[in-house]
Amino acid sequence: MSTDLSKKRIIMIHGLASKPPKEDLNDLWKRCIIENIRVNNNRLGKQLSRVGSDVFVNAYWANATPHHIEDDADYVRDLRKQVNKVIRERRRIKNRFHVRAPERIGAFFKDRGTDVVKLLAGALTIKDDVMKGFLRETELYDEDQYIADRMRRPLEEALRDAWSKKCDVALLSHSMGTFISYDVLWRFSHRNVSGFKKFKKKKVRLFATMGSPLGDATVRGLLFARHHRSHGKRRFPTNIDFWHNYACLGDVVSHQHNFEDVFFEPMRKLRIIPRTPEYRAIDYVNLHNPFRVVEHPGNVGREKRNPHKSYGYLVQPRLGTWLADFLQGNLKYR
Repeated sequence: MSTDLSKKRIIMIHGLASKPPKEDLNDLWKRCIIENIRVNNNRLGKQLSRVGSDVFVNAYWANATPHHIEDDADYVRDLRKQVNKVIRERRRIKNRFHVRAPERIGAFFKDRGTDVVKLLAGALTIKDDVMKGFLRETELYDEDQYIADRMRRPLEEALRDAWSKKCDVALLSHSMGTFISYDVLWRFSHRNVSGFKKFKKKKVRLFATMGSPLGDATVRGLLFARHHRSHGKRRFPTNIDFWHNYACLGDVVSHQHNFEDVFFEPMRKLRIIPRTPEYRAIDYVNLHNPFRVVEHPGNVGREKRNPHKSYGYLVQPRLGTWLADFLQGNLKYR
C-alpha cells in the first residue's frame, strides 16, 4: 500500500554558491535522499523514485551571487560518480555512520577504511578553500541586502507555496543554507508585514541543519535575531516542530558542537520546543561523511575526503529514518 505524499514537501537549500546547475543539484540531492530512505524502507524509496518530483522542492540561491559560475558538464559527470560511491557506502555499512559511546573514534573510522589523522589533516588542507568561499558569501549576505534578499527569496517562495497548499514541510539545509533558513524562519515567525504575517502560525515539521556554522558567534551576529538577544521568544524562530542538527567529524564549518547550549536548551526554557520527548531537538555529532572530492590537477597527492560536503550528510541513516517518518505521518509529538 502506497503512502499519500500529495501534501508532503521536502524543501532543500544548499550551501556555498559554487554549485552544479539547479537541475543537476536537485537530481543529486534527491538521489541521495531517496537511496538513503530505501535502505530501510524499500517500498517508500521506490514510491519516491516514481513521484518524487512532486515532493522535492529546491530553494536554489547560488545564482543570487554576482560571481557565481555553475559547474560545467564534465565536472558534474565526475561528481555523479563520487555521489554514487557515497550511496554505495551507505548501502555497504548500513546504519553504522554514527560514533556512539563507548566506541573509540579512531577504531570506528578505521573500520570504515579511514585514517582519522589523515581525515583531519585532509580537512585542514581544504579549510582555506572552504572558508575563503564561506567568508566571501557571508560578507555579501551581511553587507549587501539586495543580494541577501535574493538569497532568501527562493526559500521564502517555496515555503509560501507549500503552506498555501496546506502541505507539511521538511526543510533540509546545508552549510550557509542553514543560516539563510534560520533567518527566513525567523522572519515568518516575527514579521507582521505582507508576505509574512499570513503565515505566522505555520510551522516546519522537521528542520535539518547539516554542516552548519550556526554554532559560531560571528555567524549568529549576522542574523536578524541579533537585534533581539534580550527579548524572549523573539530571539529564536518559533515555527519549528523538530530540529535536528548533523555534524561530521572533520567538518571545519560545523566544528563547534554547541547547539544544545546555544539553541535547544534556551528554546526549551522559552517553551518554543518542548522538553519531552527529547528527540524534538537533537544534535548528532561525530558522524562519518564518506564523500571524496572529484580529482583534478590541483589536488593530486592530497587527501581527497571532504567531510563538509552535502552528499555525505544526505545519506546519514538517522536523517533517512526521520524523513521516512515525516513522509508517512509517523512523527511522534508526545
